[in-house]
Formats: sequence, structure tokens, C-alpha cells
Amino acid sequence: MNAPGPDDYTDEELHALFHNNHEAAFAAYISGSRHSSDKQAFLFDWMAPAPDDFILECGSSSGKTCVDLSRRGNCRTLGVDFDAEAVRISSAMRDRYFPGLKERCQFVLGDLTTMRFDPGLTKILMPDFTEHIPDRVLLAILRNIRRQFDDIELFIYTPARSHVFEILKHHNILLKNPSGHINVKTMAQLLDVLRETGWVVTSAGWRCSSMWYVKPIELAFGYLPIVGKYFQRRLAIKARPDKAATS
Repeated sequence: MNAPGPDDYTDEELHALFHNNHEAAFAAYISGSRHSSDKQAFLFDWMAPAPDDFILECGSSSGKTCVDLSRRGNCRTLGVDFDAEAVRISSAMRDRYFPGLKERCQFVLGDLTTMRFDPGLTKILMPDFTEHIPDRVLLAILRNIRRQFDDIELFIYTPARSHVFEILKHHNILLKNPSGHINVKTMAQLLDVLRETGWVVTSAGWRCSSMWYVKPIELAFGYLPIVGKYFQRRLAIKARPDKAATS
């Protein structure tokens, strides 16, 4: 029997999937694990948050990214998640470790496909988010944001489906694919989705793994023609609303 496709999941089935261990993820941030430190350092440098920024994180999960951006960038952040437990845990972790952030770093339960956004938002981040949702949800979110903002910067950070690890995971060879990773895409697929929903891509790049023993191999082969895509671990895409398009 074939595995279900991303759009075969009902909303109830999507909620029931295991998407993240929120407490463990925040603990890894506090302890400074290699993976967590690598990801947060990149996101911070990539987004360059300023004190006058108000950043929305789509699928805020453990809350560590919002906390890190607010803590180091002195900006406002709002994390939105469809999982009430994620919102509870992220709020609790913020209050436990960084109580001073409560006013400028907040978490709410919400449906990103329909919710009204604060017009004061300056940047929108989707970190390790798009791979967890089916196309029907992703397209609805992108269109909802696009309808409400004439000019805002969107940041997407996600695993690359063409990487050798993802190929092995999706064929259950040596590596296990996380149950929540139902829609990992290639660069070309993500760029098509953005254009379809009224966005202009301003930059599209890739990053290596955080694992020290894998990174040199990816750097050696990731820039080669034809085979390079198999060694590009993560995609990092920026986009803005296409003012000439209707969505």
C-alpha cells in the first residue's frame, strides 16, 4: 500500500502527527546543542532583526526561534502554532528562562490560513515549517499573507528534498523519515509555489548540515553541476509580494 500524499491528510490527521518534541527542542537551545546553535545563529544573521522589527514565526513549535530573535535582536516576535500544547510549552519555557521577554515575545494559537495579521509586522519567518503541512495549507497561508501585505519580507528555511539524506529517508533506506515531514520539497518546487501564490523570490540559496563530519563533503560536492543538489542540505529562500500579481 502506498503512503498517503501530503494532501491526503485531513486536518485532524495533520494535528495527530508527531511534529516536534517541544520541551526537548527548547532544552537543546538552552544547552547550546550543535544543531540548535547552528540553526539559530544562521537565522539570526540571515534575518538581521532590528529593534523596530515585528517578526511573525509560522509554526513556532517550542518557541526557541522567537525567543532567540527577541533576546538577541531586541525586536518583537509573535509565534503562531496550530497546536495548543506547543503554545503552552513555548510560553512556559519563555517565562521560565527569559521572563523579561514576555512583553515583546508572545505565542498564540491560530490558523494561519484565515487569521488577520497585525499590520505592523515587518518580517515573516517559516523555519522548518513548510515540510510539515500539505500543499493546500501552504498555498492558503501564502495567499492569506499576500492578500494582507503589499510589502513584507518572507523567509523560508527548510530541508531540501533532493539531498541524499532526504532521498534515503523517503525510501526508508538506513534513515527514518520523521512522521511530521509529509511535504519536503525541492528548491524548484518551492519557487513554483511562491510564484503561484503571488510572491517574487529575491534570493534562493542553500546551507550545509550542522554535522561536522558531513559538512566538508557537502561543501566539496554541493556546488558541482548536476550532482550538487544531492549535497545541498537546507534551503534558504527570501521573497516579497509580487505587486504586479493577483492571488
